[in-house]
Amino acid sequence: MLNLSNSLRSRVLDTWEMDAEKIKLWIETISHLFSILAIGAAAWWFFRTTKSKPRIQFDIDCKFLSLTKNDNDLIAELQFIFENKGFIEHRLYNLTVSIHAVESEKHLKEKAGTREFLFLKTLLPNVSIVPKKYGFYFVRPGVRQIITHIIRVPKAESIIRVTAGFDYNRSGKYPHTSRRVFEVHQSSQDILAL
Repeated sequence: MLNLSNSLRSRVLDTWEMDAEKIKLWIETISHLFSILAIGAAAWWFFRTTKSKPRIQFDIDCKFLSLTKNDNDLIAELQFIFENKGFIEHRLYNLTVSIHAVESEKHLKEKAGTREFLFLKTLLPNVSIVPKKYGFYFVRPGVRQIITHIIRVPKAESIIRVTAGFDYNRSGKYPHTSRRVFEVHQSSQDILAL
């Protein structure tokens, strides 16, 4: 009887050890699966949220410079200011700009309903300023980049409206635009002469 009970005890212990090993194997397998799922969920979150999408702050500025031998025109340095607040490099394939002035200061025009002031005189039609030989400008993550474009503005203009924009992809479906109005500054010598 003692032999029977030792034999039974031995089989029970062997079975229990095999079950414990199987349970340990299943727990490790499930743990690995959860780790893989967690990595997959983190990757999905990164690519579906704004972490992997372009996040660009965009503004325009304009500086006026006078010419010493030209009384009719000023040079305007347009500044397109990009700050990449995202985590990926952004490429600007189609940075565009247009410049308009007031047609007549005596007869100001506005849109019906919104009363938005209209700038009807075109000084520069909507054009892309990305050089064809480059193909694009780029802004790396965490970088503030200023791209300039130099144009001539007649001194007779008192204010100009600059509209600039770019698309977040090549298809042109997601535009980002900025529009600002600038007073056309004359040099200090011109102001003293008045």
